[in-house]
Order: sequence, then structure tokens, then C-alpha cells
Amino acid sequence: IFIEGVSGVGKSTLVSRLTERLRERGYSVKSWVEFDFTNPIDFYCTAVVSSGEYEDLCRRYPASVEALRRYTVAADDDIKLVRYYNEDTPLFEQPLLSELWDREFCYEPKNPVPLSEYARIYQAVWRQYFFTLRQETDYLFFDGSLLHHPINDMMRNYHADKEQILCHIRQLLGAMGHVEKTIYYLRTDDIAAQLTRAHADRGQNPPSSEAVDFWRQRYENDQFVLQSIDEKNKILDVSHNGWNNALEMIINDFVQ
Repeated sequence: IFIEGVSGVGKSTLVSRLTERLRERGYSVKSWVEFDFTNPIDFYCTAVVSSGEYEDLCRRYPASVEALRRYTVAADDDIKLVRYYNEDTPLFEQPLLSELWDREFCYEPKNPVPLSEYARIYQAVWRQYFFTLRQETDYLFFDGSLLHHPINDMMRNYHADKEQILCHIRQLLGAMGHVEKTIYYLRTDDIAAQLTRAHADRGQNPPSSEAVDFWRQRYENDQFVLQSIDEKNKILDVSHNGWNNALEMIINDFVQ
């Protein structure tokens, strides 16, 4: 289950509440919220390195080899992704940390890989994860992992248009194989007001007009994708204190 929506709408809180409520009812649930570096299909502060570069890092930093292997996701035989931060906590010491930062994959990368390579690597990781997924858990919840972060990357790093974004999201969904999937999208009437509240709650300055324009465009791209895919999706209005209603509606979908 993917919980989606523009920034600050309450995705992470909803995932946490859903996890708690379903576990109370006896279901087995795994969930990942934004910035969770253990998320198997989402990437934040993650370096992309070739196999040759990876072996070179292991040779030059022998004391960090165990950590490198622990925090590495293999996209394929030629590419590896290395997570180097857990939220604000670095997973490596300098100068290795800076070398990994210089190879950032998607979050404000200094040298973005080509769009086609970005899409190929992303899809390879998804395909690998869902191919090896075992039916040991009733529900898997992902906060913003399908639309939120991938579309942000494509807009900010590649200035992708709607069709390019849609193609990538379709390929990610296809990489999941026969896994049953549902998308819940949290929408609000006033994106500017929502962003302002979210920034205030986080102790941040009010959003700039450019930021508001970005998220309005993000919302339009999100809606275009949702209207164009075949997978089950529901748009839940959380304007005017409708957040608890959204929680109950999702719970009712799963608990008969």
C-alpha cells in the first residue's frame, strides 16, 4: 500500500497510525516512512557507484568494508547503491562520507546519472526486492515511495515532462510483478496553506512562491499519473480536518 500526497499532508503520520491500528487487530504489518534508510525501494542520501568504483572504495577504506557491505543495495552486476546517512546521522566517517556524497543518486545529486540510467537502476532494485518478497506479512506500507520521491527526482533533477514521469511510474509498478497493490492519495484544497502549516510545524520558514509553484505542479503530475494507470487508487480529501476520516476509510478497506 502506497500512501501518497504532496509535502506535509500527513503521509508519515498516517502510515504510523495505520501500522499501529492494524497490528492491534492482529495483522502483521511492515511500514517505512520518509527518510527511513532501511526502506528497500526508496532512496535518500544514497550513492550510486559502479562495481569497479565500489571495489576501489573497499581497497582504499579497509576499515569500512563491513559497513559498506551492510549498507549496500545491489541494483545489478554493474551498479551498487550505498546508503550513507540515517536521517541526520552519517553511516561513514570522512573522507569516505564525502566521496559517497559526491556520488549521490537522487537527492540533489551533484552529478546526476542520465535519466535512462536513473530509471533502469530504480526499476532493477524494485524488481529484485519484489521478486524475492515472501508472503510473511499481511500488509506493507510505503510512505511516498511510488509517486512522492521518484517524481520529485524526475522534476528537480531531469525536468521530466508528464509522459516521462508516467512511463517511469508504470515501469516501477510493472517491476512489482503480481504483488497486489493499492495507492491512497491524500489531497487538500489549498496547497499553499498546507505547506505553510507544515513548515510552521517543522520550525521552518514559510514556503517561497517558487516552492508553492513546484508543489502545485507536483500535484498536477500526481493526478495525471493516477488517472493514467490501471492500478487501484483512491483520492482521500483531508481538507477541513478530514484526516481521521481518511484513516478510518483505509482501515475499513482492510478490516471486513
